Amino acid sequence: MKLEVHTGQMRGWCLERNDSASLRAVLPELLEEYRHSPRIHLIWDNGSSHVCRQTLDFLRHNYPHVRVLFTPAHASWLNQAELLLRTFGAHYLQRGDWASRSEFIAHLEASWPEYNRLYAHPFTWSWTRPKMHEWVDRHPS
Repeated sequence: MKLEVHTGQMRGWCLERNDSASLRAVLPELLEEYRHSPRIHLIWDNGSSHVCRQTLDFLRHNYPHVRVLFTPAHASWLNQAELLLRTFGAHYLQRGDWASRSEFIAHLEASWPEYNRLYAHPFTWSWTRPKMHEWVDRHPS
C-alpha cells in the first residue's frame, strides 16, 4: 500500500506472496509517477520483504534517488500506513464476505478510489522535537 502524506491519497496492490520478488514486481508501478523526482522517501516497517537484501539491491540499482527509512520495531503507532489500513478496514472490510480471492481483490480495487474521494486528507505531523522534550520532562522514568 502507498500513502501519499501530502494528499492523504492511498493506493493498494495485492501481491501474490508477501516476499521480495512480489514486492520488486510492483515497485516500478509504485515509483513510476515519481520518476522525475530528485528524491523519494519510502517509509517501511521491518517486514521481511522490505529489509531483504534483494529488495534493497533492486532499489539501489534501479532507483538510486529512492531512500528507504524504516520505522522502529514495535512502533506500529508511528506507522501511518498501519493507521490507514485500520481505518480503511473499518470502512470497507468489516463484515465482508467474499467467495474467492479474486472477488476480494476486486472489492479492494473498487474501494480505495472511493476511500480517497470520501476520506483522504493531507497528513500533518504535529509532534515536534520541542513537544517531545516537554513530554519527556513531564514524564520522568
